[in-house]
Amino acid sequence: MDAEKLRGARDKLTRVFRYLEALNQHRNPAKRQIREQLWHLWLHDLPDHPSVKRGGAKSRTSKVASAENQNGETGASFILRVQRPALTSPPTPPAEIAEWLEPGWEDPSYEISVIESWPEPEGQIESPSVKFSDSTARSAAFQRWKALRDDWAKNEKPARACMKIFETLYALYGRIDREAERVELVLGDGILSWSRPEGGIYHPILLQRLQSTTPFSSSAFNCSSTLRCPNSRFPKPTIPPSCTPPCSNR
Repeated sequence: MDAEKLRGARDKLTRVFRYLEALNQHRNPAKRQIREQLWHLWLHDLPDHPSVKRGGAKSRTSKVASAENQNGETGASFILRVQRPALTSPPTPPAEIAEWLEPGWEDPSYEISVIESWPEPEGQIESPSVKFSDSTARSAAFQRWKALRDDWAKNEKPARACMKIFETLYALYGRIDREAERVELVLGDGILSWSRPEGGIYHPILLQRLQSTTPFSSSAFNCSSTLRCPNSRFPKPTIPPSCTPPCSNR
């Protein structure tokens, strides 16, 4: 094959690959907004609870490794570990106030309240109503139970938040297992915030693929980094030399 034919074949192959690249960007456009992703979680929004642990890929000292072994933790580095938290039930309200409580008192995120008054169960048309505050013993019982319930809610809120994250990660784990070629779990670093005429960008700059495991014996979900180098998945727009996008790190 002479040089002219070889150059023509290369040009054809180049056009084919450019077409395939453009077709892939058309069918699978890069996400410009983080809200467009299937799911996202900010690390600073993680609840403060023993079931959630943040790690890192840094090398550990022998003292740290020994402490982890004593606590029953694996020696492998991890980015995030979420264990299934132990949920508890609220304290049972006394019988004299149970029927006066508004629905939702079992939820720790709800502020408890009582029904102000009930009609007398006499069946009379003009029967007077009974107010909650009419009984000092009932009000005192409510205050005692409310103190117990508030202490329970304070400790239960982060546990419920952990359970929500655990269930979400577990569902994602199943989807990743079924759709490994389409869905993956990544860790983002840095934020590109840029207003563009064709649409703004608010998305992490560097993406690191994570490996997820769920050891059923410990009821935990582990996320660890892979050996793949971090990469950027933004399209490559033509940027004028005088235009510099603003960046901010989180």
